[in-house]
Amino acid sequence: MEEPYVHKIFIRDKHRFAPHPEIKTFVGKTGLDGNKVTDNPDKAIFCYPIQHYTYWNDILDPPFSDFGELGEDMAVLEMGEQSVCIGDSYAVGDTVLQVSQPKSDTRFLDKEMAMKMLKTGKTGWYFRVLKEGYMQAGSDLTLLARPYPNWTIAACNEVMHLYKDDLRLTNDLAHCELLADSWRKILLKRLGGRAIL
Repeated sequence: MEEPYVHKIFIRDKHRFAPHPEIKTFVGKTGLDGNKVTDNPDKAIFCYPIQHYTYWNDILDPPFSDFGELGEDMAVLEMGEQSVCIGDSYAVGDTVLQVSQPKSDTRFLDKEMAMKMLKTGKTGWYFRVLKEGYMQAGSDLTLLARPYPNWTIAACNEVMHLYKDDLRLTNDLAHCELLADSWRKILLKRLGGRAIL
């Protein structure tokens, strides 16, 4: 398998995301410079695998006209929900990014498309920013640490959306310390104060 890398970076331009292929982009704690649409550092950068667009364009009418239409900040190659884990830290350009949670909100999406993403597990994920700096399209993502190899994005999606009644899995994921606080709160609420040993 090839080294994963950033295929495109998207900067918000009015109500759409435009690709910026050759420009070094500053990455701060709340996201890409120009894309500061959240105050939640756990959702600083929405990352989406390029290969999913082939799937969507086979079933959607009309198909997407270009990458970036799902609102991603970063489109990547050689990465996916089955291989990316919570807490994975990557060096990208001058920055260090850490995987925090799958995407589960409907920001920039209509509800029907959001539900399709959840049902298929083709959700993408969010990064928090551990080290601010610059990156650009074509940058490699070099894995620095993988503290939770069992908690892939795919596994997290299954616990959150498919196996809601499995309290042991819910408990285990809720105690993954590098999972975003918003997800941990939902899971702990589902447990209702019950401790699973």
